[in-house]
Order: sequence, then C-alpha cells, then structure tokens
Amino acid sequence: MEMETETETEMERESRKRPRVAAAAAEDPSLGAAASAEYAAWLEEMAVHEAKAAEFRKNLLANPLTPEQLREREEAAWEKYNIESWERARDNWIWHPFEAVTEIPCMRFTNDNVNDPNYPRLVRTMPTLQIVSVQVKDITGGLHWPLDVYGFVAVRDVVDRKHIMVFDRERDDYQRISEQDSYLTLTGPTRGVVMTIDPSYLEAKLKVRGATESEDKDLSKFAKTYSLGCYLPIKHTSKLCTLELQHYTVCSSVEATIRVQVIEGQFPRDFRGVLTASTDAESGVMISLLDFNNDELPVDADGSVKLSRQVVSVRKGGKLKVSVWQHGVGEEEDQEITAASFTATEAETSTNYMPMKKWKCWMEVTVAWSLFSCW
Repeated sequence: MEMETETETEMERESRKRPRVAAAAAEDPSLGAAASAEYAAWLEEMAVHEAKAAEFRKNLLANPLTPEQLREREEAAWEKYNIESWERARDNWIWHPFEAVTEIPCMRFTNDNVNDPNYPRLVRTMPTLQIVSVQVKDITGGLHWPLDVYGFVAVRDVVDRKHIMVFDRERDDYQRISEQDSYLTLTGPTRGVVMTIDPSYLEAKLKVRGATESEDKDLSKFAKTYSLGCYLPIKHTSKLCTLELQHYTVCSSVEATIRVQVIEGQFPRDFRGVLTASTDAESGVMISLLDFNNDELPVDADGSVKLSRQVVSVRKGGKLKVSVWQHGVGEEEDQEITAASFTATEAETSTNYMPMKKWKCWMEVTVAWSLFSCW
C-alpha cells in the first residue's frame, strides 16, 4: 500500500508537469516526432499509474483501515519522518562539512575600540537565543531511570552555520540523569547564538549507554529549525523520550563571558548548591553555570573556577546577576547566599565581588562584554 500511495502522489505530480511537452510541440512544429513520441510514452505511463491508483482505491474500500490502524500508520509515518530529519539535514547541507564545529570564540570584540569611526568591521547588538536548559522527559520503550546519556546537542546560527556545542559527551564520559533531575549539564553555547529571520538549526544525537556498546540505544536524534520569533520551548518526541529545550530571545543583546575566582579564603567543601546567571529580560529564569555537590571546587592553574558554561546574552544596558544558591534541606527552599550585579556594555570588562561571609570566602566575578558580527 505504501508504494501505491507514493505512485499516486507521483502521478499527480507528473500530471501537472508533462502536458507542457504537448503544448510545446504544438507551438513549435520543429520538435516534431521526438516530442510526439515523448508525449505518447507519458500517456502510456499515466495510464499505468491510473490503473494502480484505481486498484489501490478498490482495495482500500474493500478492506478499510480501523481507526486504530490509521492512528498506528500515522504515528509510524511521523516517527519515520522525525528519525530521518537529521539525515535529511545532513544530505541537503550546502555549506561547511555538516559536523564541523564553530571556531569563532567568545569575547571576539571585547578588547577592540568598537566606537572608533574607522573601525574596520560592522559590529552591533543583535537578537540572540538564550539557552536555559535541556531536559529528558517522559521516557518510554522499556527505559527505566536512571539513564546514562552521551552524545551531543548543538545549535547553528547564521554567523558561520557550524555546530555551536551545547552538550557534548563521549560514551565513556556519560552523564547519569534521574527522574528527580533529568536535566543535561550544559557546557555551552560556547559563544552568543545570533538569531535572525533566516532559519537556524537545533540538532541532537543522544544515546543511552548500555552494558556494552552493542546494547546502546538511540535516545533522541533529530534536526529542527528555529528562527527569530520562536518563543515556545523547542520539543522533540521520539520512541523513547521527549527532549525539551527551554530558551528565550534577548533583543539588542551583547555577549557576556563570565569568569569567577576565589580571591580570599577557601570555598566550603561541603557546600551543596548552584552558581547561576540571570538577566532582567527574564529575571525569574536561572541559568546554571556550575553545580556544587559537596565536591572540591574545580579550578584552573590561575585560580579561575572551571564553570560548566560561561557564556550568556544580556540586553545592551540591561542587568546581569551572578548568584550563589544553597540547596535547602528537606522541604526548605533554596536560598540565595550572595550575588554580583552588572550593567551590560558594548565592550571591555566589568568586575564585582561575591562575599560568602559565613564561610569567610570572597569571590571575584569578571564579565567580558562583546558585540556581534555576521562576518
């Protein structure tokens, strides 16, 4: 039945196209016998298609599908379409190698004198995609919590149309997620994600790790488009789960790259909480930069805290707040322990401090601001 349905669609498509052959032959006698022969062959082909379509309709009327069969057929077709969305995007890609990762860094114009009238580049504020979280929900297909997840989630924008990694883990570096906390620990975006009216892509290739690699399962695999004006959460439902990306648009924004250093005392080892960023565009939405889970604070050689992610977008002249939250015990709510606020500028850096007085620990927060350029 599937082949006959496709043939019927092809017949309808051909019926709109081929009569132009006969019309051309009538207008230009020099086409002569060749056009007539092609038209005759087309008529014969159409007759075969019509016979197949008639047989298909006859069989359908004689053996009508039940509502349950129709629903299963539609669900199977939709699932096939979604599964193949990533391959379609790859096969139709016309720019850089499909899996190329962006080489454009954050802080691209932080140290430039962008207000110089002779500055050689066109740099400006732009609308950007603020990625808040990516969550695995509604698992099915025999899966059970917890899940060991690896693979990648990435976005593209018009700046270079390459992957901007949001989550990226190899099989041996999987993340274990639970029913109580099914959010992926994001490591990106690694730079501001520019939004325009031209469509960009959200892509995912996530797997569930089994006891052996042959037992691994495709958790979510797709490519979806998004563009300026996209406000609802971006969701994709597969056979095994729903993947949901929470986001919002920041208009007239600049890129903010956050750096945190402990400059006095020591960060408490037994502290359980989270370091977050929020903006006045969505003041109630917290973007996780680093989870504190009773572990030693991860720091670089220069003393900078190794944040899970460090780039967010802020409206020009708007407010950015970096906060430390302590998890509540039992039914207690999380509590904001300390915070540092900033006003977004077009370039250069801003510095503020977060004292954790109870633990005699002081942290310095530096934000590097940058405009955007599409070339």
